[in-house]
Amino acid sequence: MSELQYFVAAVQFLTRLPVPMPGVTVDEDPQKILRRLQHAVVYFPLVGGLIGLATAAMLLAAVGAGFPPWIAALLALGGEAWLTGAFHEDALADSCDALGGGWTREQVLEIMRDSRLGTYGVVGLTIGIGLRAAALATILTQPPAWVLAAVVCSAASGRLAILALMVTTAPTVGREAKTGDVAGRQPIGRGVAAAAFSAALWLPFWFFEPAIMTGSLLVTGVFLWEFRRRILRRVGGTTGDLLGCVAFVVQGIVLLGATLR
Repeated sequence: MSELQYFVAAVQFLTRLPVPMPGVTVDEDPQKILRRLQHAVVYFPLVGGLIGLATAAMLLAAVGAGFPPWIAALLALGGEAWLTGAFHEDALADSCDALGGGWTREQVLEIMRDSRLGTYGVVGLTIGIGLRAAALATILTQPPAWVLAAVVCSAASGRLAILALMVTTAPTVGREAKTGDVAGRQPIGRGVAAAAFSAALWLPFWFFEPAIMTGSLLVTGVFLWEFRRRILRRVGGTTGDLLGCVAFVVQGIVLLGATLR
């Protein structure tokens, strides 16, 4: 397998873009597909940053077309949700429902498998999207270069947080989800490689505002430590939904930090 195939696999997994896989036949061995996806996670932050680039472009284009900041922010988030298939939004809602409504490990996992949306999921999703929209509308008062740096960094950081949790935490046993296999434990080398491959997408934020970036990293670290502690106690490890939830929350943390400039 080539690095290009790993990158394309990451694009296919994280977005709805119909990108063909080079050198692959339709009847490929499912185990080979799974191994490719497990290696493709190293490109998640890079693909995430590119998604953020698209979101920032839609945001700035909407403002340039004359829309007020709040409407521009919601249009950009709507475009991003279409691009990703609301992948992480769904994970956030499922995780809120499961961790908020499940009393036992079995209940938590069962609720995650349920496609229906409950009260905790609605509240979590409303607050999450509302905060992101508010943050985007707020940073539009800054120069376009800062808007671009902040949105791209937040998107890359959210996917990098997925790798951080994969490196430090094994998946929970007994889960019944395809993403659970993709979300297996990763070696630390892949986490380091993921940060290196996506560095050009999050370093500009650090260049503009090192204090804000450092503060965002500290808050992210505290959140990841506490989230990991709680999910280990509740379900014994990670799931695809929990990883997606982490991506959404960390993306929001970085965006909220950007509003402090």
